Amino acid sequence: MTTTVSEATARLTGPAEVVADLSWPGTTATVRLLRRPSGQHLVLKANSHPDCFTRELHALHTWTPALDTAAPQLIDADEDAQVLLMTALPGIRLDLATLTTAQEQDAYQQTGQLLRHLHETGPPQTITDFGRRRAAYLRAQLTGPTHPLTTAELDFALAAIDQLETLPPQKSQPSHLDLTARNLLADTDERGRLRIAVIDFETSRYEAAGRDFLRITQRTLRTRPDLAAAFYNGNGRQPTEDEQRLIRWCGTGDAAAIAVTAAAHGHDDSSHEGHTALRAAMAAT
Repeated sequence: MTTTVSEATARLTGPAEVVADLSWPGTTATVRLLRRPSGQHLVLKANSHPDCFTRELHALHTWTPALDTAAPQLIDADEDAQVLLMTALPGIRLDLATLTTAQEQDAYQQTGQLLRHLHETGPPQTITDFGRRRAAYLRAQLTGPTHPLTTAELDFALAAIDQLETLPPQKSQPSHLDLTARNLLADTDERGRLRIAVIDFETSRYEAAGRDFLRITQRTLRTRPDLAAAFYNGNGRQPTEDEQRLIRWCGTGDAAAIAVTAAAHGHDDSSHEGHTALRAAMAAT
């Protein structure tokens, strides 16, 4: 018998009230902050995309326990209804936090440390055809109407995607793959020290080493060398030359794909974000 989301919610949470809707517009997930009569806060996440649900469930089972209070921990799940019940983490999204420059640098150093810790939660593996598969995926995103890209922008993106096919087999590791300030929480401990946690593991999987640096580079590190220095200091290493090429080629293709697909779905803010990243990549060449 198929379990509905409402039935799964009632079973997993028991009596609980909705405190806030944490869902991100235009995604397949519904996220609610709940409070039980005891005062305990929980996060309930229902995801209609089976791959996203499966990836996040795997990460919560396998990888986030090693991150302890710096990541959500699984309380229960209903695999039939694709519903997760997780611990609620304190703090606000890093992109909404008001911090001093020193606090920002501390936040990104901690983020680098967290990412390294995540990468070490499973043994290294190898993806033999990463470049070919990624190129095929990105080309498929650009096969429809190419508005709002110009011909020059589309050609630039396709040239970068072509380069991906030249990549040799890649070492892979547990990866978040959506590491941005909106998926980081900033909080302070009892002594007033800043603490950073990472959330939203629905895109996580084993992926080519280096690709986990892509989103945070595009969104923040590209324009803030001080935060880039702090992040890589926390991570313990800079991307290798090979990883920098992967980041550049994947980043260009991803930016173009986001600009096109987001525009097609009426998500103008996301389309503009992708378009801006693509133009920055072109200006950097």
